[in-house]
Amino acid sequence: MKIPSSAPVPGWLWCGTLAAVVIVVAVVAVGAILLARGAADPPVAGPVVWADASLAWAEGPQIDMEAGDGRWFTAPPPARVPGQAFTLAVRARLAAGSDRGAAWGVWLATEDGARMVYAISGDGYVTTRRCPVPAPRDISACPAARPDWRWMPYPRVAAPGAANTIALHRESSGAIRLRLNAEKLGAAPVATTGEWGVWAAGGRAERAVLTWEAAELRR
Repeated sequence: MKIPSSAPVPGWLWCGTLAAVVIVVAVVAVGAILLARGAADPPVAGPVVWADASLAWAEGPQIDMEAGDGRWFTAPPPARVPGQAFTLAVRARLAAGSDRGAAWGVWLATEDGARMVYAISGDGYVTTRRCPVPAPRDISACPAARPDWRWMPYPRVAAPGAANTIALHRESSGAIRLRLNAEKLGAAPVATTGEWGVWAAGGRAERAVLTWEAAELRR
């Protein structure tokens, strides 16, 4: 039977182990600090050049919609998006208890006279539609920008009672990338005129209340 050794652990082994632990702790701490400062956030085009907390031009800050209602609003001229890099973000909240079929979105005017609409619904769906002008109340009547961009479930859509942020970011390729709550979704080239706005719709059977919480443009 082999008797376990009672010899002391070499000092160099203790020092090496302690150094490794210190390095791991330091790396974790630095990573946490960088994440807290936004290191993992998606890139933005630049500083904020326009911001609006009430969206009075969109009947804000709170809009009350009946079932089947659909409304389009155009942002003021100072908020026009540039032809170059930009990041446009709008945050809104459907009130708890709102019909989950209610929806809202952000649209960009295109050079050929249409509106590209990036929208979400209270029941957790997202879509990108290309609507004519004048646009219908229900964007489901508009063709999807791509076949797979019809209404589809997406787990990051917050339910009524919590806020969602829709952001549109022009990438270096020129394509417009949709970001939902900081998560990247699809991108497609869009020839914009600079005009943009928001769209909101009531539920399928009941009313809905939507609060515009913020909008900002970076370029």
